Amino acid sequence: MKRATRNPVKSKQEIIEKAAPVFNTYGFAGTKLDMLIEATGFQKGGIYGHFKNKMDLARAAFQHNFQQLKATYLAESDASLSPKERLLGFLQRYKAYLSKPPVAGGCPILNMATEADDTDETNRLLVKAAINEWKDSLVVILEKGIQTGDFRSDINPAQEAFFIISSIEGSIMLGQVKRSLGLMLGVADSLEKYVRTAIFK
Repeated sequence: MKRATRNPVKSKQEIIEKAAPVFNTYGFAGTKLDMLIEATGFQKGGIYGHFKNKMDLARAAFQHNFQQLKATYLAESDASLSPKERLLGFLQRYKAYLSKPPVAGGCPILNMATEADDTDETNRLLVKAAINEWKDSLVVILEKGIQTGDFRSDINPAQEAFFIISSIEGSIMLGQVKRSLGLMLGVADSLEKYVRTAIFK
């Protein structure tokens, strides 16, 4: 692939954007330098002139992939909608994401979490921050729903948010292993039923 620019700032961003799907598909260990050269159009010196090492680029790629994820089903929905509409909208965007992922290689959070073992605290903290940001966006909707009377007053917003996240990430993991979109969509339907019966008032 040919490089698109020679501007230093734009070049760095171009490397990140083109390397991001490679890292997300093959993981840090599986991504080789020649794969990055082929994907970005930059030679070794051009790549490492912008990044300290492969891990530095991999972390930047993860951040980029997470932003792509947020732009689909993690993004805040229209604040003028009711909490019920916002939460259901989130679940619908999740189902659309499963059918047409915006990031090649699966969920970047799940992929990075799988590689972030106890010996790499920096990567673990990157994943933790991403999950917390996701959780916080759901907590805002859940707390608002309690305030407006749309949601049950006895729910624990943080606990429910983590349950939703766990259901989503677990379904993606199982779906990838079994190569089954139907499995993931089935869990999504069950999650919506749970939300309607256990959270909605």
